[in-house]
Amino acid sequence: MTIWTPSSEQPAVQDLEPSDRLRRLPDGRVMRESTVTLSPQAMQQVIDGYRCARCLEYEGIVPLGAFPEECPLCKFPMRAEQTRQLEQDFVGERPPPVSGLPMDRERAYLEKAHYSKKGYVTPGKDL
Repeated sequence: MTIWTPSSEQPAVQDLEPSDRLRRLPDGRVMRESTVTLSPQAMQQVIDGYRCARCLEYEGIVPLGAFPEECPLCKFPMRAEQTRQLEQDFVGERPPPVSGLPMDRERAYLEKAHYSKKGYVTPGKDL
């Protein structure tokens, strides 16, 4: 009997959303990019050369060591191009979500931001 249990490590890709950025591929095609949100651990692995900046392969690279000549999966020239690829693709960090906000404070903020505007009209009962 085999029981599958998920890894305790966070998944590398935490979010994927469409972007307005376009990229021209070497063969001349123009492709729309997506914004990929990586876990902090996965991003550090890309920076350290243990994860491919193009396809995000990790498992096949670890035995080869940091910055192998090329990615074993997509054949991206990691040693020569990883840093340039990161400079081109990296758009910034998002702060981690804030948890534990008191609900009454959040409700007061939303009411102030959205419902305390002058000129707010409540329809009458006869509508």
